[in-house]
Amino acid sequence: MRVFHDLEEYRCSDLSGRKAGSAVTLGKFDGIHTGHRKLVQNIVSYAQSHHLTSVVFAIEVDRDAILSHEERALYLESLGVDVLVECPFSRQFMHLNPEAFVRTILEETLHTRYAAVGTDFVFGHNREGNASDLQAICETYGCRTLILEKERYQGEDVSSTRVREALGKGDMELAEALLGRPYPICGTVEHGAHIGTGIGIPTVNLALDAHKILPPDGVYASITTLPDHSVRRGLTDIGTRPTVGGGTRRAETTLMDFHSDLYGSWISHELLRFIRPETKFSSLDDLKNQIQKDRRAAWG
Repeated sequence: MRVFHDLEEYRCSDLSGRKAGSAVTLGKFDGIHTGHRKLVQNIVSYAQSHHLTSVVFAIEVDRDAILSHEERALYLESLGVDVLVECPFSRQFMHLNPEAFVRTILEETLHTRYAAVGTDFVFGHNREGNASDLQAICETYGCRTLILEKERYQGEDVSSTRVREALGKGDMELAEALLGRPYPICGTVEHGAHIGTGIGIPTVNLALDAHKILPPDGVYASITTLPDHSVRRGLTDIGTRPTVGGGTRRAETTLMDFHSDLYGSWISHELLRFIRPETKFSSLDDLKNQIQKDRRAAWG
């Protein structure tokens, strides 16, 4: 999958001159919940059957995201997307009226022949265009548009707002249901203070993306996918490690039955459920004993 960080970067690429056309879905896509995934899978399927390029056009907004840019790109690639265009919400972009938006972006830049959006999609200056407007304008350019109903869970619409609320409460089970997969934390393994190694419980440390939403500090049952694609059960502690005088917020994971060197490797943790809040212990022995209790609580 190819990733472009703005429209100008896409226009300067070899893809821009291709006239074969694309199948596009548009939105914020900051979390790729089950509703987003339905849209993505729809355009990927259509593109493959009609020999088009599948494009996710992600409108970037100035707020913390459920997934980091790297996490989002990896997930979209796993869904079969050909191109991700990350479009910052610039002043120029903001002032496009609905017709100009379709003409300059969908027709002239992306050569869109098929588009899929949700019923709540809005676009153009002051959000004056809706999904039906998009469908009507696209039709004048020979572009078919499909409007998909929102996904629902437990009688309510699936949305990024619901995912954010679930994460804010540490309700990882609800977040997983809305996302369609466990909540991920991905990154490169860094060196820590090696305190865990010193007490016989080595840890895997990831620096956290400053713009990524995280659940409350605490200990979570987690599974980790390693570079060789094997999976290990573990415990992930999100927080500042008060027992050992930490200060920077990190994700520190103890893996069961694993002691190899992972420094510099890209790995993915998936948080399954909340175990307990982060606590300051009076000694490292107390911390070690609590970790053993946490393991039993998480995995039996």
